[in-house]
Amino acid sequence: MRRLLGLVLGVLAALWLVPAQAGASTLAECLAKQHVCVAGSARSLVSHSQEAQLEQQIGGDDIYLVVAPSGSTGYNSAMNKIISDLSGRGQFTVGFLDSQRRHFGAYNSGMLPPHGAAAIATRVVQQHQADQNIDAALSDFVTQVQQQAGAGSGEAAGGGASHTLRNFLIVLGVLVVIGLLGFVIWRPIRRRRQQELKDAKLAAQDDLIALSTRLTDRDSDVSIQNNPEAAEEQAAALAAYERGTAALDAARSATDMGAVSRSIAAGQYHLASADALAAGQPRPERRPACFFDPRHGMSVRDVYWTPADGGPGRTVPACSDCARKVDNGSEPDLRNVEVNGTPVSYVNAGFAPAYWGGFGFSPGLFTGFLLGEALSPFPFGGYYDGGAGYGDGGAQGNGDPGGDFGGGDFGGGDFGGGDFGGGDFGGGDFGGGDFGGGDFGGGDFG
Repeated sequence: MRRLLGLVLGVLAALWLVPAQAGASTLAECLAKQHVCVAGSARSLVSHSQEAQLEQQIGGDDIYLVVAPSGSTGYNSAMNKIISDLSGRGQFTVGFLDSQRRHFGAYNSGMLPPHGAAAIATRVVQQHQADQNIDAALSDFVTQVQQQAGAGSGEAAGGGASHTLRNFLIVLGVLVVIGLLGFVIWRPIRRRRQQELKDAKLAAQDDLIALSTRLTDRDSDVSIQNNPEAAEEQAAALAAYERGTAALDAARSATDMGAVSRSIAAGQYHLASADALAAGQPRPERRPACFFDPRHGMSVRDVYWTPADGGPGRTVPACSDCARKVDNGSEPDLRNVEVNGTPVSYVNAGFAPAYWGGFGFSPGLFTGFLLGEALSPFPFGGYYDGGAGYGDGGAQGNGDPGGDFGGGDFGGGDFGGGDFGGGDFGGGDFGGGDFGGGDFGGGDFG
């Protein structure tokens, strides 16, 4: 009876020390049930009793230990397999002892600072390389992970605060840089554009005054008033003038000024039509304004003109008076406008394409001029209104950002061929099957 009782007590003690491992035929199944998984071929390194003691030491912490041969796929590939099997957990730390190469390394996802597990693995290997006490090394690894994870809550709070302060300072620095750029770069650009709008409005006021004067002169023209079609054209010219005035008031940038010049050009065409109908002629062909001075009204024909002050010759639209001057060899007066308080040939004004293009001028007419071009206070170009014309209308998937895993460099230093820190305990080759297909796929856990 005493022998039988002793045998029963021995069995009960063994069952208490050895964790339930029945049915753990794969690595994933083993890790789902317990924290320490030892392959059958690795029992020479970690016994059942040592495994049970490590389980008790870990308790409910998210710490895992795997002892098995990595096989032909290599240490990193085997560790990646372990990480993949544990990836469903929110956070964890795992140490892997390759019984074939006797290399120990570790990986952390969220529990410790980046590379923290690899650093601990490196440290415990260095501490036990001389005594070759693997059991003590694994126990020390668990202890140090628990200590760092326990202190991590306070450190995390401080780290979170420091990260918040760092992020705030970064954002503040970016805002300061943007503000300086706005002050140094955008403010002068804004001033230039405001000045261009002011200059363009001054020129447009002169054009509207010229159109208003021509309208007033025709109010007393009996030939127009007695011709219903001519009177209708004059009324259309007045409506175009009013649209141009409204567009001038509404303009907020030089690009808006094209609507003003298009309305003025439309008014000029209607006036030319009124004159032609009053004289018993058909409405004229619609043409651009006089190139030499758009205030002259719609051009009547094109002339070949070469600037007296230099520049290539070109064909330009001209009113009857300017065309006659060119034919006689004299130089028509080219209009000047004020740009930032300085008289400048209108073709060299910075707002030229945006505003004058509405009179039917193509962008090519504003290029290549030498007179006053070098003295223009604003760079030419960039505002051409394409609508100008003659219209009347207006880790690999399983790594946590806080883990060690990323891009193949797992931190901790390479002490024996692995990228997860740690190092080699030395010793012989324990053989074993291929990781995932042999010991972890053949059902020899426990």
